[in-house]
Amino acid sequence: MFKLESYITPILLNYVAKYVKNFRDEDAQVSLWEGEVTFHNLDLRLDVLEEELNLPVELVSGHIHELSIQVPWTKLMSEPVKIVINTIEFVAKLPDDASRQRRQNFQREQLRRARRSTETPEPATSPTGAGVGGSSVVNKIINNITLQCHNIILKYVEDDIVVSMNVQCLTFSSANDKWQSAMVDVHPVSVFIRKLLEISDLTICLDKRNTAGKIEVCQEPVLYRCTLECRVLRKYNAHTASTSSTTRIGVFTKALDINVSSLQFPMVMKLIKMLVELKPNEMHDDLLNSDDPDETANDPNDPQDRNARGESQSMLWWAWNLLPSFESQAPAPSADEIMGHVFDLGIYAEQLNFQLKNSEYFTDQAMGGMKRIRYTPILRISLGGIYYERSQLKENDWTNVRAGLSSISMEPLGAYRSEDIVDRKLINTQEFVSDRSFTDKSLFDKHYLLADRVWCSHNYDDYIARHTDEYMLFRSPVLAFDIVEYRAPLAPNKTQPSEHQVKDIGLRVQYRLLSAGITFHFSQSFLQTPK
Repeated sequence: MFKLESYITPILLNYVAKYVKNFRDEDAQVSLWEGEVTFHNLDLRLDVLEEELNLPVELVSGHIHELSIQVPWTKLMSEPVKIVINTIEFVAKLPDDASRQRRQNFQREQLRRARRSTETPEPATSPTGAGVGGSSVVNKIINNITLQCHNIILKYVEDDIVVSMNVQCLTFSSANDKWQSAMVDVHPVSVFIRKLLEISDLTICLDKRNTAGKIEVCQEPVLYRCTLECRVLRKYNAHTASTSSTTRIGVFTKALDINVSSLQFPMVMKLIKMLVELKPNEMHDDLLNSDDPDETANDPNDPQDRNARGESQSMLWWAWNLLPSFESQAPAPSADEIMGHVFDLGIYAEQLNFQLKNSEYFTDQAMGGMKRIRYTPILRISLGGIYYERSQLKENDWTNVRAGLSSISMEPLGAYRSEDIVDRKLINTQEFVSDRSFTDKSLFDKHYLLADRVWCSHNYDDYIARHTDEYMLFRSPVLAFDIVEYRAPLAPNKTQPSEHQVKDIGLRVQYRLLSAGITFHFSQSFLQTPK
């Protein structure tokens, strides 16, 4: 007899126990059978989170105030299992040398364990005698688990800088072909998965603390109540995952309002410099270059090896590794199938507003001598229709970066603002009309089908034919930029390079910059010192 409880319950509880320290699944099993179980005051396993998320920072602490698992046993095929977290807090810092070494050792140990387990595989057995049909049902339920996090708090401290990030709501769920949250089926061989991540009310604060480690005056948020949508598409064949797969990630925001004061600007520049110097994949490269033959002989289908290659096996993808391996016939690849691991990242913003303000401390006598900050606006920069895309096909040594801007406006504010309309803007372009041309052929294009495949190319001539100058300016009429790095084919009279030379011969890099319709206007009033 096939009982869903015997499959679903251990998977859910073991998943929670993997990331939580003080957790006893035997106490929660009975409550989960009743439809819901709730846990309070849980401490997270920070080393597991750092490893699976491949974080560039070190987690100092992590705590969950309340976590509940809701299982609709009577509607499992039509409603998803929900994991709901209320208030989760993290404290992070930059990793030191000891932390980096500890993470490298942890990864090596994980690889060794994975190698031993693959050398001595255990025969698969079904505790209830369920066949492929039962496994398919369990797989559908697990793949459609929905995660909801309410009130996420992250604090990062570096010297006298304190960065605080708060997210009111985060939802992660499966999506249908219209990118709507839904219960979806997964083919046992030809895997085509869409995941939807929605973030509401993202606020980032940047403050400075004194020598005592306290923040005297809280400054206005750098980013206030921003909403983001992230779409993830994964396509591969279970029998050919070692030779071809497609991973696309798209991030979209309708409006991004950034406010930086003169007190925060040096801190922002310092943080940017630190982020640029971070190398999150550094440890993975060291592992791949290891002299240990057990660590270099990677199985492309092994999830631990994929993690070592930089394809992080994060908890967002944990359900994918539960997909069973069936012996059914794999569909034949199409004629235009790209053989290789294609990765595509796209970031899109319909409107981005940046405002720079002067700030100074003063003592407010009306508030009992309290120390406060006075702000004076200086400059506002408004950008419309922004996109950044990066595609990579490592097997063909192909990398492509595209970026564009549809409108730009720069104008002085406050005492620097001119009363004359002509002198009011330093930089101006035609008004941006939100027709979403900058999202063309992206995951946010309603008229786009993955079967078109025009978003990806691994041949330079084909790429140029598709991405003409006219098309680039259609997507972003003000500014368009792209970089193409590819391997040029050898001439017929050229000898084939040896294996150790193949990475050093034939690489070409092409740059292109297109611009139109930008007006620069400099006003003498902007240089005048405000009274």
